[in-house]
Amino acid sequence: MAHPDQAFPFPFFGAGEASYYMWAEVHVRFGRQPTTSQRAVIVNTVPAPLRGSVDWCEGRQLMVTSGLFLHGALVRAYPLAEGERDRIGDDGWLYAAPSRVAALNADIEAWLLGIHRECPVLAAYRAEDPDSGGTRLSAWHEWSLGRLPDLLPELEPLLEAGGHATSMAQGILAMARRAGSLSGLGAFAGNMLSWTDGPA
Repeated sequence: MAHPDQAFPFPFFGAGEASYYMWAEVHVRFGRQPTTSQRAVIVNTVPAPLRGSVDWCEGRQLMVTSGLFLHGALVRAYPLAEGERDRIGDDGWLYAAPSRVAALNADIEAWLLGIHRECPVLAAYRAEDPDSGGTRLSAWHEWSLGRLPDLLPELEPLLEAGGHATSMAQGILAMARRAGSLSGLGAFAGNMLSWTDGPA
């Protein structure tokens, strides 16, 4: 078994079996600005359902999102497992079969690992969607919470910067607060405790 500090190559907050309602988004902050050729590889390998928007900011920050009709994109992107079927919910929305959702979750993790080999990922973040029941958070997420003290020097300046980087930093810290992982971080954690949770 790998040493805990070697179990995962970078923090991924929100890792696990996510469920989705209308849409999905994943944020990535790289350790340095990717080169033009690395950006091309990163963008060209985004999982198909998350190509609704591919948005770079500050050179090192990337957000990829689905369109509003994520489940339709899942139906188009992934085969239906035997014995499963897609369904129309009481709200009139299409819901892709569980195997299609699992395929997206697996593709997101594979994509993150692949782009990390291309250009080092500092951290990744996927918010939980409370409207769909949230995420069954994995050991990768739990391990990531333990890396938070090392990430604070990078995240703290982003909290007031605006844009996608701020959304990611606030989301990570809200997740950590709900998990009780801000203790021992001094005055900075005290400031965090007065926040509303914001993104799940």
